[in-house]
Amino acid sequence: MDKGMGRDAGIFLVACLSGIASGMFGIGGGVLLVPLLGLLFSFSQHRAQGTSLVALIPPTGALALVAYASKGLVSWKTGLLLIPGVFAGGIVGGRLAGKLKPQRMRQVFAGILFALGTWEAFSAWWR
Repeated sequence: MDKGMGRDAGIFLVACLSGIASGMFGIGGGVLLVPLLGLLFSFSQHRAQGTSLVALIPPTGALALVAYASKGLVSWKTGLLLIPGVFAGGIVGGRLAGKLKPQRMRQVFAGILFALGTWEAFSAWWR
């Protein structure tokens, strides 16, 4: 197997793990795929984030939505209320990201993951 095929297989494996996490926990792109693309495949922070959006939003989001909706686990009103904010925030966030240097972008990303992970851990075990 040549180097390119090995890299492709590795990316496929990382994508499978991210897809499972996305379907099970609603995470995948930002929490797993973005860091793994950077750490394992030397993607810049910006390229990893952009690439994860291509891969996760249409296929995984739609399929996971169908699975959760079929079990009655979707708050449609809340979900629909989230759309304008996520849409506007995505535009603003994409523009702001373009103004950050790659190292700063990675630091901000890591800080957000750390803060949310810490908060989630405390609320899961000490609530």
